[in-house]
Amino acid sequence: MFSFSRCKLWLRNCGRTIPVPMENLYKNYRICGNHFDSSMFLNDLKNRLQSHAVP
Repeated sequence: MFSFSRCKLWLRNCGRTIPVPMENLYKNYRICGNHFDSSMFLNDLKNRLQSHAVP
């Protein structure tokens, strides 16, 4: 399930200062793996994040 509060936290942690309409976030925005610590990934391929991952 999509969490807007979690999404706001991710944006803040990535330094996003331009307001983004919340209804557009899930569909139009992505965060690259460079914003996450290696411990946040489920595997060595770094293609799956843990459920509690935060950039």
